[in-house]
Amino acid sequence: MAYPYHERVALSYPLITTGRALVPGTRMGLRSPERPLTRGERVVVLASGLGEGRRIGTLARLESVRPAPGEGLFLGLWGESLVAVAGRSGERAVVEPVDGPGSPDAAALVAEAERALRAFHAAAAEAGEGGDIGIRLSPDPVRASHEVASHLRVSWPEIQELLEAGDAGERLRRSVMVLRRETRLLRLLMGGKGAS
Repeated sequence: MAYPYHERVALSYPLITTGRALVPGTRMGLRSPERPLTRGERVVVLASGLGEGRRIGTLARLESVRPAPGEGLFLGLWGESLVAVAGRSGERAVVEPVDGPGSPDAAALVAEAERALRAFHAAAAEAGEGGDIGIRLSPDPVRASHEVASHLRVSWPEIQELLEAGDAGERLRRSVMVLRRETRLLRLLMGGKGAS
């Protein structure tokens, strides 16, 4: 069950920090220090090393918890929704939901993001990297903003910056800009084909 973005209740969850961002709707596997975590439990995943203050993380469900070779645990996580980390208490994070559709034109931005994503996949396919030109995004702006972010081939700090953009509409706008930039770069690398 995803954390509903219309509920504005602050809740506390175990905190896991990692070197990369977890986009809602995607999976992540990572090693973690030994601590009492159980399958099905919800945790907050926060990308580390990107500054202090109020930060955006991802509420995630633990799909698997198993011993890792050596010490610690190997965690299988499924990202559910974005949350704002309002405070920390030891190894726990106090969070509030942040996801909302944003501007009234957010639904139109979904269609624009889908077109940009298809163009990017087409350029990737032309470059021999493989791509799905029939890809479709959810009509819901919040879900679509997460889906498109999961397809971006950019650095984790840039993904984290995108997740912290605010609402779904702003994430979609920024994703379209990134996709257009990456599409142009791919075409330039192929010798200028369609680079204009």
